[in-house]
Amino acid sequence: MSPTEVWDRTWDDVVVGAGSAGAALAARLSEAGVGTSSGSGARSGSGDGAGGRRVLVLEAGPARLGPEHDGDALGAAVFEGYNWEYGARVNGPADRPRATEYRVGRVVGGSSAINGAIALRGLSTDFQAWAAAGNPEWSWDRVLPAFVKLETDADFDGPGHGTRGPVYLSRPAAAEFGPCAEAFHSACRSLGIPAAADLNDDTAVGVGPVPANAVGGRRQSVEEAYLRPAAERRNLVVRTDAEVARVTFDGSRATGVEVRLAGRIRRIAAERVTLSAGAVNTPLILQRSGVGRAALLRRLGIDVVADLPGVGANLMDHPVVAIWIRPHEDVCVAGAPWHHVAARTAGADGRADIGLFLAANVTQAPSSGLDGALRGRPGAVVSAVLLSPASRGSVALTDPAGATPPHITLNLAEHPDDVERLVRGVRQAWSVVGSPEFGKLTDRVLIWTDRLVADEARLRAAIGRFVAPMWHPAGTARMGPAEDPLSVVDQHCRVHGLEGLRVADASVMPTLPSAPTNLSCVMIAERVAEWML
Repeated sequence: MSPTEVWDRTWDDVVVGAGSAGAALAARLSEAGVGTSSGSGARSGSGDGAGGRRVLVLEAGPARLGPEHDGDALGAAVFEGYNWEYGARVNGPADRPRATEYRVGRVVGGSSAINGAIALRGLSTDFQAWAAAGNPEWSWDRVLPAFVKLETDADFDGPGHGTRGPVYLSRPAAAEFGPCAEAFHSACRSLGIPAAADLNDDTAVGVGPVPANAVGGRRQSVEEAYLRPAAERRNLVVRTDAEVARVTFDGSRATGVEVRLAGRIRRIAAERVTLSAGAVNTPLILQRSGVGRAALLRRLGIDVVADLPGVGANLMDHPVVAIWIRPHEDVCVAGAPWHHVAARTAGADGRADIGLFLAANVTQAPSSGLDGALRGRPGAVVSAVLLSPASRGSVALTDPAGATPPHITLNLAEHPDDVERLVRGVRQAWSVVGSPEFGKLTDRVLIWTDRLVADEARLRAAIGRFVAPMWHPAGTARMGPAEDPLSVVDQHCRVHGLEGLRVADASVMPTLPSAPTNLSCVMIAERVAEWML
């Protein structure tokens, strides 16, 4: 299909963003239709559906990672070149904020193409909380079939696991664990954490092998899982290097999008528009389109289409405090997988509260400034992650065209409850690092000491200084009933008060799942596709 044909027709569906949710949603929608056009400048093909649905996906980034990443170790994240290179305020007062890099995927596949390939589901209690917030369609019994549908689990079957889905999941066998993974697993068991062979069976607490979305030792992105098998459908077109500026409206009905293509702003018409640009870019597109907090929009000179104060509010991320370790020579091996084992531990109420994650064989230390201390050898990291944080931040546009970086405020660990729980989590992680099993592998622990961890005031200060995001943004267009003043979409992900416009990505999450967000985003796409077909 020529570039001109993209904007000289009306599409049944335009999906903005080809990340974890957008790619899956577009592939499912295109199953229902057949188109007629193909050609240069876009991937297309013939489908065998009968509905005639024409689906256009617009992705701001390139089609895939370059060959320089072909040899990446499984679990090694991509930090440069394929990201929205944003910055964010982590915590601290407005006049003296602590800033951090905030990089989310900007490539077909989105963050699923650049992340650590950890394929963990959220827990049933997470989704029961979504349902209790006025979204009964997202109760555990409703979302489990979508998790099953999306996966092919190489290790487990039965009613709670899929065997024919696009996303291939597998776990390392104990014989594949490296020295650090063996030590981590043994140390957790010594601390009383039960063994969990399958962390995706809704096990609340336990230590076990990490399921990975990987095939042949390589990360499998949603581009490979969903879009590549759909490449022969003529009714599905994916345009890359196409940054959406805003959604267009006729009154309260979405009519399409304005997009930057080949250096020019073009208008594309659509019967329906779905924003799947991620929890940072989706609210920014909404705000540029006149959908958001009216006071902010008017201050920026943007005409108000819908006054929805929740757009850009409720920003969540998993706070993480990392303990870096320089192991003895040859304990860690460059090129070996990073993630073999992980654990969840319970809070005072018995529910999963802290995630303990091990990364071994690590050759990059982004934003940590610790590369020199590793002395050129691969390192290891034991991290305490708060699974369900109470702290909230925001995403806000700074100019009507989006030409200047947005204000992203994370407020990590600013809620007193989050600090209390991270104190407990860091001490658990420190117990693992200080265990005899880990001690015999360790040359040096960087920064952290027994004295620091034991001192309540110093530990709290250290958490404030070192807490970081896991780059799991969510919640900035959260779902909920219309009477909830900060909800943006209903439980079917339709934007309140508007027609023809949906959001389907991590933005709609009312609370964070107790896991990395990638697999839950794919699940969201599967559910939304059911309602749109």
